Amino acid sequence: MKCAVVSDIHSNWEAITRACEEIEKRKVDEIICLGDVVGYGANPSEVLALVRKISSEIIMGNHDQAIEDVKLREEFTDWAREAIEWTAGVLNPEEKKQIRGFPPIVIDRKRNVTWTHGTPYHPEEFHYLFSEPEAYKSFLALETHFCFFGHTHIPSLFSKKSKEARYLTVGTYQLAKDEFYLINPGSVGQPRDRNPKLGFALFDFDQLTLEIIRLDYDNKKAAEKIRKAGLPTYLADRLL
Repeated sequence: MKCAVVSDIHSNWEAITRACEEIEKRKVDEIICLGDVVGYGANPSEVLALVRKISSEIIMGNHDQAIEDVKLREEFTDWAREAIEWTAGVLNPEEKKQIRGFPPIVIDRKRNVTWTHGTPYHPEEFHYLFSEPEAYKSFLALETHFCFFGHTHIPSLFSKKSKEARYLTVGTYQLAKDEFYLINPGSVGQPRDRNPKLGFALFDFDQLTLEIIRLDYDNKKAAEKIRKAGLPTYLADRLL
């Protein structure tokens, strides 16, 4: 059973379609999206439709929730808030209803895996999982051996027993059956590790292998769309 795990697409059509091309080649059994389908980018409707079509599960991200949660927007930077307000104006009522149905966390005990956007503790509060203290609180709340999270936009891994905390580069990693893991697959639509290539992960439930994939895509076109839409130029520049 092989699963593609994507996260933080942020309305980036060029990135998600390029990722889908690669995922199709890998013949995965399912695709899980860890949230932030929209926000920042210029193609929210198109990306939402595609992600709903290809994903067996879509988790609620903070930008997804902020489409209708005006109070949550107060926590955003000025340019992030401007982008989400623009996005809310572009999406129609049916699309907003679809987003409203995303769960904040899914605990799949049968397959021993948890899917969330922020952390497994208080997932609805969208905490960032960057450090070992945050990982410690997450492990206390974790009910499965494997947890995939998004939100930070950086491929990373934390393990409970071996106390490993590391950023992940391209390659395949062998995981241990008796260990507990917190894993971030990286961001499809807006990476933040000083590498402009889109990122996502493949997880093999049978072999317990994790593969981090990074790909070039037409980020110049995605950036130009952001500028043409009148969104903050910083959001375009950050893609490059």
